[in-house]
Amino acid sequence: MEPATTDRIQAMIDAEAAERFPAGAVPQLALLRYGDHPVIEPGELYLRVFPGQDAAARDAWTKEHFGRLEDFRAQRLPEVKGFMVTADAPGSGGLRLTRIMQVDGRSLLDPEQDEIARGLTPVMAELGPADLATLDALISAGIAASRAEAARWALARIREQPAYAQPSERAREPGEPRPRAGLDRAAQEQLQRALGKQAKAHFPGAGVQRIELLQHGDDPQVEPGDLLVRVFIDEAGESPHLPSWHRDHETMIRELDREITVKLPGASHLEIWFGENGRQGRSRHRLGAPPDDPGRSERDLTPAGIRLGPADLDMLDALITTGTAASRAEAVSWILARIRERPVYARLSERAQELDQLKAHF
Repeated sequence: MEPATTDRIQAMIDAEAAERFPAGAVPQLALLRYGDHPVIEPGELYLRVFPGQDAAARDAWTKEHFGRLEDFRAQRLPEVKGFMVTADAPGSGGLRLTRIMQVDGRSLLDPEQDEIARGLTPVMAELGPADLATLDALISAGIAASRAEAARWALARIREQPAYAQPSERAREPGEPRPRAGLDRAAQEQLQRALGKQAKAHFPGAGVQRIELLQHGDDPQVEPGDLLVRVFIDEAGESPHLPSWHRDHETMIRELDREITVKLPGASHLEIWFGENGRQGRSRHRLGAPPDDPGRSERDLTPAGIRLGPADLDMLDALITTGTAASRAEAVSWILARIRERPVYARLSERAQELDQLKAHF
């Protein structure tokens, strides 16, 4: 996109924002493309939103004005996939806190909607620059349409190789971590009941319905040796605004986090499901870390939400149980490293860069 075109679009966005939002609540908006933020995949567009001075002001603005923002996107920028709502002031880690929000209700032909309909399981892989570049090279070369599809393609290619067909049979190298053991069923149920009673007793006004403690085999999202705590909140009259609910129940979440970390040091994530089967919304955060985790940026990792099928999950889990990887995210990174080792990948990457350069000068 030429600079003159970018300037024209930005001027239109600024004018529309001034018309659509009340005085004193007009956000700064900027159109983001691939290369502006690591989360953005080739061909995607996002809107950067600066609504307030800090995270609390950001969440309050989002609660009151997000409907106007979504109407603007749907009417004038339907190509935009999501928003990056950023606090103007930095957080405790010295970094600006950004909430990434993808748009619901996109076209029925959207690839992500197709993945959901096919029952693929979401895996949140935090990937480094080399892994993202590998996925994006596969997209630019026309092999895949998204990072999720590129990850599935890479898994299938490695699975085809005899040397990796049965990773569960591979001998463990010296110094590799041992497979993690799960809880026996009796201990799991006892801990689940204890956590549920404690949450209901300590937070009677939070609407806690029950708590489930899940390990590998209970839910496709749970990795081998991992534990996931899922809190079910009673059905509400209308779907709750999740950032506001979290802010109002910050004490409960912090104490649950601390209690789970003490009693279940192997647990990794806390999920909160609103309404029956989470139909009114779901949230998830890593235990021991705030939802806005500045440490992720310091580690130069980018969250890449991908959806995988049963054969893919089996392969990743086999890499965990044999000690090759400590998590599914690490196993995905291991798979992508194997792709980069192939001589043909170097040629493919060069070809993808040539195509990008040609598109830029066409």
